[in-house]
Amino acid sequence: MDIRPAELTSPELLKLFSEHDAHMMDFLGEHRKYYTPYSEKEHLGRAWIVYLDGQPAGCAAYRERLEGLCEIKRVFIRPKYRGRGISRELLRTVEDYAREQGCTRIALDTNSALEPAVTLYRRSGYVVTHREGQYIQMEKCLS
Repeated sequence: MDIRPAELTSPELLKLFSEHDAHMMDFLGEHRKYYTPYSEKEHLGRAWIVYLDGQPAGCAAYRERLEGLCEIKRVFIRPKYRGRGISRELLRTVEDYAREQGCTRIALDTNSALEPAVTLYRRSGYVVTHREGQYIQMEKCLS
């Protein structure tokens, strides 16, 4: 497993973001109206691509919210690479970077129907800070 920083304009990264959007739109069904596809307006600060056997397997991104608080965005693993612990490593990578940037808390948004993701986040120390329908906001203290 090789996790590398990626330029936000990288064709490989944009393809992964596009696949993530398509997956979420399909997965969410009637709830897709609440999903926001990727746009430069997200103001991501950094992104990473994970490679397995030289092939892009997934990605994650980071952005600052407020002083001391940042956010993990766009965690996505291509279906054939899931179940190998890649998401856990991406989380660690983003969390380490967030600490380097001086963040003391890190947040993320997810959907309660994404049970494997919610379980991963809970096991990684994230707690629910807000819930509305299927929408879940989670946060972790980094200090």
